[in-house]
Amino acid sequence: MAGPRRRLLLVGLLAVAALGGLWATARGDRDAQQAGTDPASSTTSSVSDTTTGAPTTTAGTTTTITMDAAAIAPTDRFVPAPGRSAVTGTGPLRTYVVEVEEGIPVEAAELAAAVDATLADPRGWTSPGGVSLQRVGPEDAPSFRVRLATPATVDAHCAPLRTNGVFSCRQGAEVMINARRWFEGAAESRLSLADYRHYVISHEVGHALGHGHVGCPAPGAVAPVMMQQTKGLDGCAANPWPYP
Repeated sequence: MAGPRRRLLLVGLLAVAALGGLWATARGDRDAQQAGTDPASSTTSSVSDTTTGAPTTTAGTTTTITMDAAAIAPTDRFVPAPGRSAVTGTGPLRTYVVEVEEGIPVEAAELAAAVDATLADPRGWTSPGGVSLQRVGPEDAPSFRVRLATPATVDAHCAPLRTNGVFSCRQGAEVMINARRWFEGAAESRLSLADYRHYVISHEVGHALGHGHVGCPAPGAVAPVMMQQTKGLDGCAANPWPYP
């Protein structure tokens, strides 16, 4: 009797093991599908971010989303940054207000902080002591306005200058920063996005302060901030500051 019982017990154990294996395989297939993994190839598939102008992203990866400025509908209505900055520099005071066109996903206070930091930098326009700068409110009759605007609005405000949906400009008392450049920079300048933002603020405010365009002084020289680095360097080294 002992022999038949052992055989029955062995058959039972094998049956239980087989059922357990099938259940584990089924669970593995289900979990793999939930995780986006092909159980046959063990390759994880990525999920694309389909937002316009955004790069693809995968789970567990942080990326910077690039805004498609051309897709933002122009409103030609501007939101001013609140408050004032401290006075930077010595010499005649020039005041400015910072504004963002409605519809652009940048807070006016955020843009104001970037503009203030650039203009107050020791490498900025106030360094030699010939001018002082302060951000004020729109009710304070500013000397000029620094505006972040959609490409279409920039084109309209900069006319008859041709900004072609790409470039920024200074027209009268308006410093118009093209949102496309703010979000993307300019590869021709060879500046990082952070440095390009310093450059475009410094360059266009330079026009508001009375400075015109200049060229590359010599191959290998540091590019003057009033050089149109957005269009290329002509052999100069990239530079975002008036007094580097």
